[in-house]
Amino acid sequence: MPEDPTDIELPPHVLEFIQGHSTLMLATSSVAGEPHAGAYLYVSDGPRLYIWTRPATTTWRNLEQNPNVAFTIGDDEADPSRARGVQGVGRCTVLLYGEEIAKVAHLFGQRFPELSPGNTLSISFYRISPSELGFIDNTDTGGQTAGGTFGAEFHKERAYSVFDHLPHQEVENFVATLQTMSLQPGEVAVRQGGPADKFFIVTEGEVEIFREGEDPETLGAGQFFGEMAILRDKPRQATVRATAPTTLLTIDRDTFSELVAQALGTTKGFEQIIRARLGMAGDEP
Repeated sequence: MPEDPTDIELPPHVLEFIQGHSTLMLATSSVAGEPHAGAYLYVSDGPRLYIWTRPATTTWRNLEQNPNVAFTIGDDEADPSRARGVQGVGRCTVLLYGEEIAKVAHLFGQRFPELSPGNTLSISFYRISPSELGFIDNTDTGGQTAGGTFGAEFHKERAYSVFDHLPHQEVENFVATLQTMSLQPGEVAVRQGGPADKFFIVTEGEVEIFREGEDPETLGAGQFFGEMAILRDKPRQATVRATAPTTLLTIDRDTFSELVAQALGTTKGFEQIIRARLGMAGDEP
């Protein structure tokens, strides 16, 4: 089964906004880069969003090839000073487990009782797992632009990011270099003795870190590993294996080393994390 959806925390007012709406705009793209957008009914379970579509639709075809998506949820409000909404990016993956499919079908039945329960074999349910999510709220600021400039300012707060433990000002500089790795239960991300060539962030699923003579350490969504071998320029000191269907974001060692060099001394939280990890025994993957 996928990981518990409560492992991602959103501010209560953002969760309330998501739960109070029923339609989202989903943007997908083919492998060739051809974009497509569509409106979908959705249900939510904490920060996770669920939609359904029928096979052979453009969205279905795009997601089969490229699960990376962007989405928006917003009020139908023409006055910019009253605009509120959610903007996010993440991965949209098909549900494969019968228990989760039944749970989501039940959520749809509760949220939209007018929908015919029927046979769900003719449709596919999808889970949107956000990696970045922002909340726009102009109600406190009026959404005004100073100096008579055309348009309005839209004030967005960062509600969630898988990079919350990394320096915010550096994130945009390396997001374009990120690669995605998908693992099934039992598959290995890194092996003890292997090269320290990547830094990993768990965006979905769960991994276990195995060290000889020790109990495994479990990491879930939003946690990261692989930095110590890079920082110490040593081979991997542990094996990391998926225990559930898992998605990882990877950063190559040169980009990560540059990120650390820029962040130390300028971003207190990240500096504390790195310095604390450097002070630990050299048994990290």
